[in-house]
Amino acid sequence: MEELTLEHFYAQSLGLKAPWKVAAVVIDGERKEVNIRVECAAGEAWVDPETGQRAPIKDWQERTWRHLDTCEYQTIITARVPRVVLSDGRTMTVRVPWAEPGGRFTKRFESRVIACLQQCRTVRGAARLARLTDDQAEGVMNRAVARGLLRRKDQPLRHAGLDEKAIAKGHRYATILNDLSDPEGARVIEVVPERTQQAAAELLRSLPLEQREKIEAVAMDMWPAYISAVEEVLPSADIVFDRFHVKKHLGEAVDKVRRQEHRELSAAGNLILKGSKYLWLKTHEDMRLKASREFRALLVQDLQTGTAWALKENFDHFWSYRQWGRACRFMHHWMETVFAAGLGPLEKAAEMIGHHAEGILNYIFHRITNAASEGINSTIQSLKHAARGLPVFKTFRTRVLFFLGKLDLNPA
Repeated sequence: MEELTLEHFYAQSLGLKAPWKVAAVVIDGERKEVNIRVECAAGEAWVDPETGQRAPIKDWQERTWRHLDTCEYQTIITARVPRVVLSDGRTMTVRVPWAEPGGRFTKRFESRVIACLQQCRTVRGAARLARLTDDQAEGVMNRAVARGLLRRKDQPLRHAGLDEKAIAKGHRYATILNDLSDPEGARVIEVVPERTQQAAAELLRSLPLEQREKIEAVAMDMWPAYISAVEEVLPSADIVFDRFHVKKHLGEAVDKVRRQEHRELSAAGNLILKGSKYLWLKTHEDMRLKASREFRALLVQDLQTGTAWALKENFDHFWSYRQWGRACRFMHHWMETVFAAGLGPLEKAAEMIGHHAEGILNYIFHRITNAASEGINSTIQSLKHAARGLPVFKTFRTRVLFFLGKLDLNPA
């Protein structure tokens, strides 16, 4: 069997083919470096990639790249790379097989850094593992996202989700467009700053026309700017108001009833509702459980809060309907019951539901929610926490697309 020299080993590691070859390998024990010299065979003919015609060599440039470490020794590649004159007079540096144009890392090293970033979820942690600066690791992430966006194909998009995320204090928000059609879970399509109608409309227009025309429904909360943007850009798509935001509004109404009743009872010396806030906000799926004993004791009392909670829980039946007519009748009957109960905060919630009835009823046809978007928001929150905040929008966008865009990130 032919002896494998260091030159052959690194040539295989880099995937070198003619005219490139490893000319020398020097190990520097003091600096803990492996220096690999790559050379190009003399007399190689280069061609203009656009015309296919021969391109004469103008000059040679000395360049270096960082490669995968060898036994904890930092591995550096150096090579003289020709610059050729194209047919239109421009000068182009010849593309080397081990790195992307303009890159300072080999493709394999950059792929390793991307893997570290994906596992660490922090730029600083990945940088320490790869023995890079934070700026270098940030650059790898930026290039990976740019590469992934260029490779992204226009997949069919039936259901989309619009959601907001705070990126910094002072009411600074970003609008996130999610693909809810992906069977493997929602993916982030794009992120833009602000949560205005203009921002959301521009975000939707960033989709190709053919893709926009096939969108059947968009899930969102009841933010007027998002409603107007969808009506403007996607007039044929249904708006589906997110069921979890509806439940949130109803839960807030129950809490307002509790606070109002607690003030009235406390004035009379009755503290039965003191410290019960989270009992009313919690979902009690099985009232027989021991953990619900305290709540059961409250529920049997003649309390306005108990009535409000029961009405809130009763509305959950709406989401199980499959026929529009039955769902519509249920909603109408439920609203009548709420108004008959005379509970101010719940009446306001019922008015909100009535005002947005069409978008809520559209759930019967499309059965989509922003639950996946909320999961994405949870991941974004963990990314912000790990980075100790992401106040700069460009950095925020890069993180979101890197971890949640389901992009093809690695060099070819």
